[in-house]
Amino acid sequence: MSVRSNPEASTLSPNSDNQTSNNRTAHGAMLLFIFFVSTSFPVGSAITHALDPSALTFLRFVIASGAFGLLLLVKKQWPWQGSGPGPLLLLKYFWLGFLLVVFFITMFEGLRWGSAVNLGAVFTLIPMMTAVIAFFLLGQRATLRLWVGLIIAALGAIWIVFGGSIENLLNFSLGKGELIFLVGCFSYSAYSPFVRKYHGGENLLVLTFWTLVAGMILLGIYGFDDIQTSPWGQLDWSIYAAIVYLALCNTALTFYLLKFASFRLPAAKVMAYTFLTPAIVLVIQSVLAGSVPDVELIIGVIITASAMIFLQRSADRSDDT
Repeated sequence: MSVRSNPEASTLSPNSDNQTSNNRTAHGAMLLFIFFVSTSFPVGSAITHALDPSALTFLRFVIASGAFGLLLLVKKQWPWQGSGPGPLLLLKYFWLGFLLVVFFITMFEGLRWGSAVNLGAVFTLIPMMTAVIAFFLLGQRATLRLWVGLIIAALGAIWIVFGGSIENLLNFSLGKGELIFLVGCFSYSAYSPFVRKYHGGENLLVLTFWTLVAGMILLGIYGFDDIQTSPWGQLDWSIYAAIVYLALCNTALTFYLLKFASFRLPAAKVMAYTFLTPAIVLVIQSVLAGSVPDVELIIGVIITASAMIFLQRSADRSDDT
């Protein structure tokens, strides 16, 4: 912030130092958050052929809901209120659970057909989709600066997905995996606006717990045959380890990191970190493969990451004015 130009800076310095420290911690939390989110693509790609996507997602939801339930018990915030959630609340939880189920199933299914980097690029379109849905559902209007950042990120994502080829773009030569995951991203984009619309003041931990339980039930019904016939006893321990990692680090831990940062940083800065996803996925893939990525991918990643820098600086200007 512009404390140096303030003649009362000396009296404000302790608060300023605390604010700076909090901001740095929040930025660190978001970096850790987006790292975990980004790792879900290469990890998911490595295990998606081991089990059916519905079975994989079901086990992930079982572990995540169990973790949230245990956390609520430890915090003495048991989600049962009286006789439990009423019919309207149950409908809300099942709708939110459905949105998450669609996202995670399409992610695992999409990773069977598309690369982790390409799906990571598609993931960066979520903020733009969310802005559009929030406008129609909640009447929220995004600022011009935010739209510029979203468009920059979208251009980078399009460049990566279409392999930097104008011909592929004109022919709309989009891969099957990217198309499948695009549906899931649209579903996930609706999650936050609907949470805000339906939030009745209950603890967010409680809301997340019941949403995961509802999603687990929906998955149990939808994927019953696949879950029942899956070779659970023949799976390598590394598959189970990966699923536990996705459930705990990419669900429970990221929930806390995002919540922590959201109370300390402007929304634009929090959203901006999403645009680092392709870059982190690309680095992980390159390290694991021991090879240098294609130039087209690098260009697309740079374009997408520049949206993050633009939004961070735009938010700083807004804070200073």
